[in-house]
Amino acid sequence: MHDASTPVQNLAPDEVFDVRGETCPFPAMYSQRKLKKLPAGRVIEILIDHPPAAEETVPGICAEKNWPYHSVKEDGYWRIKVFKTHP
Repeated sequence: MHDASTPVQNLAPDEVFDVRGETCPFPAMYSQRKLKKLPAGRVIEILIDHPPAAEETVPGICAEKNWPYHSVKEDGYWRIKVFKTHP
């Protein structure tokens, strides 16, 4: 379990989920399925190289569920760290 008072970007991921190479709607669909199965209290880092999914869709899923997330763009892809605080 992670401490909810710690900023998401400072939390170590429990798991890394790589959907690079996939285009919409697949990065969002696969990420949503993975997040649904992830137990509450866990942090997952999702690697995405499809801009619409990285900039809008996956962050939108997190915002809808009120799960803290932090996104960083690296060399042609994004690392989106999500803290699943509740089911």
